[in-house]
Amino acid sequence: MEIRKSIFSLRSGHEILLVSVLTCSLAGTALGQVAATPGENSGALSSRQESKDGMSPGATSQSILSLADRAFRDGDQKKAIAILARLSENDGVSHFAAGAMLVEHKAYADAAREFGLARKTYKDPYLAGYDETLAYVNAEDFANAIRTANELLNQGYQTAELAEVAASAYRKSGQTQEAYNALRLATHLSPKSEDAYVEMCEIVLEKENYDLGMEIANIGLTNLPNSERLYVQRGVMHAMKGQFGEAQEDFAKSAELAPNEVLPDVALGLIAIQTGHLDQSVQNLRRAAERHPDSYLAQYWLSNALLRSGAAPDSKDGDEMLHALEVSVRLNPNYWHSRADLGKALLERDQVDRAIVELQKASDLNPKATSPIYLLAQAYRKKGETARARELMSRVSTMQTEEREAMPQATLKTIGQGTEGGAADQPKKQTPINKP
Repeated sequence: MEIRKSIFSLRSGHEILLVSVLTCSLAGTALGQVAATPGENSGALSSRQESKDGMSPGATSQSILSLADRAFRDGDQKKAIAILARLSENDGVSHFAAGAMLVEHKAYADAAREFGLARKTYKDPYLAGYDETLAYVNAEDFANAIRTANELLNQGYQTAELAEVAASAYRKSGQTQEAYNALRLATHLSPKSEDAYVEMCEIVLEKENYDLGMEIANIGLTNLPNSERLYVQRGVMHAMKGQFGEAQEDFAKSAELAPNEVLPDVALGLIAIQTGHLDQSVQNLRRAAERHPDSYLAQYWLSNALLRSGAAPDSKDGDEMLHALEVSVRLNPNYWHSRADLGKALLERDQVDRAIVELQKASDLNPKATSPIYLLAQAYRKKGETARARELMSRVSTMQTEEREAMPQATLKTIGQGTEGGAADQPKKQTPINKP
């Protein structure tokens, strides 16, 4: 039978999302192809009467999977998992199908268990183990993900994709050096593994080892000369070293290679801000916002460039700035910088109640930032609520002065780390498993 393949893609903030792609419908053809041979029928019920879950005596693996699928479609996940527990331990094909079904319904911990059972007897133990590892990562069970990945690697399944997944689990669990070592293994096993080079750059960027980051990016570009992502990484390293001319060249090359990607265009705008070319920054970021209308980051930095270039609240540029902030918030409600700046812009326009809403949400999203609290104090004072304003100012005075705010260089750094300032616009690329 044809089996289900899995595609895993990494997003900024390093969240790992599992997407199941069926080569045939689990509810239809695929279930019908689960062979009901005597060897696979050992999971039949021994009861002489139909059980409460609707299973008849002598139920086959096919009927167990069908009933579990029906329970899922009826919204009864607990019942579906209980039904799947009736599968024979030695039926690797059915356990693999069960794991795929559970992944589809985002029951990752249970999926990992099924893939683990499948690994014992399934015709492709590597594929079952790989999906087991990924399911553990999605279940945020990083210890078991690491354990499973290392078991497979030690059994001789030396693949770059597996090493990369192990690296993701290590990073998620705070084991940065182990993650770096796993990524080095990935590039050794597959010198054209773009994801591995990019993630190695992200790690050394976090450590502020920009020279090593340049070396990694250069090695990666030797093997992948048309990688727009590695040009972005090298451009960020240049920028963090104050080499803005070289950074601009790398970002421009990245934009040329991938005109549909937002990060190179935004990075070019940030370089112009950093070097004091404000008119150029507005032009670059306006173009970025037009080319990428669904990018909250392009909208946010367009508003920032307009503000820096002197846009007044009652001017055309001021209206464009306000609109860009409103769009940025709509596209990513969890990006606190956009909310804080929108609150400030509304406050300047005497829209105090709206400003308070945005500033409060910004403060909730990042309680360590003092600027939204300070602006909230101003808003309440403007509203005549002086006691509340004094309380907020007291909080500001006791907080640390260092705020987690993304100035141009810092934001270039977060772009290099794949976070785009704290959330994702675009998924990173990762190759599907090409297993039969």
